[in-house]
Amino acid sequence: MKKLLLCFLVSASIVACKNEETKKVNDTVKDSDTGSWTSLDSKTIKVRQLLEAYVKNDSSVIYAIMADTVKVREQFANNQEDNGTIKIDLGGRTGFAQGENSHHMLFTDISLTTDNMRTFVWDNDGGTITGYWGMWSGTGRFTKNKITVPVHISYVWKDDKITSIYRMFDPGPLRAEIAASQKK
Repeated sequence: MKKLLLCFLVSASIVACKNEETKKVNDTVKDSDTGSWTSLDSKTIKVRQLLEAYVKNDSSVIYAIMADTVKVREQFANNQEDNGTIKIDLGGRTGFAQGENSHHMLFTDISLTTDNMRTFVWDNDGGTITGYWGMWSGTGRFTKNKITVPVHISYVWKDDKITSIYRMFDPGPLRAEIAASQKK
């Protein structure tokens, strides 16, 4: 009986794997999120230059490619408004540059991987976002902890300026280093 049941299950699995999906695709609905990915365009190159300058604590690229009123949204725990929307960091481009500089006051040996960036251009409205997925590493000046944190950043473009930034990372190590810097 066991052999018969086993043969039946194996046969059913083989048949299931060979049968094609029979669901109908609705070709009448236009997907508004279609577009193309690229990694060799000017925007991806500018973001790579931005990240390389950040590692050197050089904010000149921030001032070259970001709008004065850039909106920065840090997407991490407890950084939402009551209605669930992500808080926008105030300060625009200057505030962003100061925040990036503060990382160098808290950490040494900062590095970023820069091998995984792509720019997506939407077909329907020409919207453009450059996405970065990588690893941030540094050594705390106060804790002496060596850390590596996965980071995802989306840079939203309007013409040739970055107008919004969405960053996702674990802020725990940053917060720990800030707390250590405040102890006397």
